[in-house]
Amino acid sequence: MGLFGSASDGDVQRRVEELERRVAALERMVGGAVPPRPVGDPNETWASTTVRNLVLQGKKIQAIKVLRDETGLGLKEAKDIVDRLG
Repeated sequence: MGLFGSASDGDVQRRVEELERRVAALERMVGGAVPPRPVGDPNETWASTTVRNLVLQGKKIQAIKVLRDETGLGLKEAKDIVDRLG
């Protein structure tokens, strides 16, 4: 019996290799490994100058879009951060 149920060690190895190929293909599509999401205080310096300037200009929707593009955050997470910044 293999590590995962009734799969043989060879089956598991082939599955791991397939998943590694898929991850490599995704990394090529996005230009490399995706950076981890920032954590902690939303007022820390990881909020870009662009996002902060948009908030100061009252352009919260644009700030949310930019923050999501830069960080990969979800809509609610980005909105909450922009709301706290402004």
